[in-house]
Amino acid sequence: MPQLTKAWIDKSEPKAKDYIIWDDIVKGFGCRIYSTKKTFIYRYRSPQDKRIISIKIGVYGSVTVEEARTQAKKFAHSVQIEKVDPKETKEIKEKTETLNARQSLSFEEFLTIFLQKYPKQAKWEASTAKNHSYNIKRHIFPFFGKKFIFDIKRKDILEFSDMLHSKEMKNKKCLDLLSTIFKQAALWEYIPRHGNPCDSVHKDADRHMDRFLTDEELVRLEKTLLETETANKVSPYTVNVFRLLIYTGCRKGEVLSLKWEEVDFDDCCLRLSKSKTGKRTIPLNKSAVSVLHNVQKHAENPYVFCGNKPGNHLEDAQAAWLSIRKKAGIPDFRIHDLRHSFASFMIKNGVSLFELSKLLGHKNITTTMRYAHLADRELVSITNKGGKMFETNNKYFA
Repeated sequence: MPQLTKAWIDKSEPKAKDYIIWDDIVKGFGCRIYSTKKTFIYRYRSPQDKRIISIKIGVYGSVTVEEARTQAKKFAHSVQIEKVDPKETKEIKEKTETLNARQSLSFEEFLTIFLQKYPKQAKWEASTAKNHSYNIKRHIFPFFGKKFIFDIKRKDILEFSDMLHSKEMKNKKCLDLLSTIFKQAALWEYIPRHGNPCDSVHKDADRHMDRFLTDEELVRLEKTLLETETANKVSPYTVNVFRLLIYTGCRKGEVLSLKWEEVDFDDCCLRLSKSKTGKRTIPLNKSAVSVLHNVQKHAENPYVFCGNKPGNHLEDAQAAWLSIRKKAGIPDFRIHDLRHSFASFMIKNGVSLFELSKLLGHKNITTTMRYAHLADRELVSITNKGGKMFETNNKYFA
């Protein structure tokens, strides 16, 4: 067997199948000839279990014959003298270097990786991506951006949570998103497997989660919407968005992106082709139908609530809502609370939790159980009405 040389490698032509030419100086040292490249290898028996193993040294052209032979000699020394598996040692070293490199990333650098990979993997809806992007940009990034991801601990998460509370921000949603970010960091080995600093950090529910309109507040809000529309201070599309939210309990995104083709006046319902929970049919009461009849159609725009750009739907109504809720005397009331209020009005008027679950489009009635306490109150009210006869007739009460 001749010595492996540059001239010999150069004249070795690819064949139908790749093959190896061996060196006669260092046993196990060779060059594998592929159809597109030539790669130096070292083949040996594992000192532990005697398996035949091949380890790559480098690609011919990037590595010279002599450099490859020198490395092969080092591998041979590890196997024959030190009784150490060089491939195993190499893999451990590479893994350690990779882990060290990953752990030296800042939170900002990992966030870039997360946002490139995870939204597609999790199939985020456009509205979900928009909300998460806002919370990242406004709350999460300013607090964690420059910290090294490996150095972020539970105490940092607790400080972040306290900061959200002090500024009356959305605690639970930010912490849920942050937990997802660190969960992926652990899965992708940027932090230790069980190193999610968000674990065991209590995520308080949003402060206004149980805010409902009273009957009086509803009257004030409806009056304010009419005055705002009459004064032409806000687009009539925006005003009617709020009205439809009040009368249907829909999610804001479902109403903003509503198309005329999804409105069925004959059967008094909306037939959404897409929503948070998939396809959905939403029954319309008379008030909701009246709202839709009151909306002006544009032949060139398929959406019910037209935006400023031709052919697009209304994108956001937050600025208008801040003004309207202040005028109506409900400054702490969020747009999403209209959905909660719809639920409370339904329960007050005898709608069961099962029926409410269908009206709200919940996949699981467990979600609807958040309104169970309202149903309990109504039952107390009902039993008190029926119980008046006992109070009148029972001689044992003074």
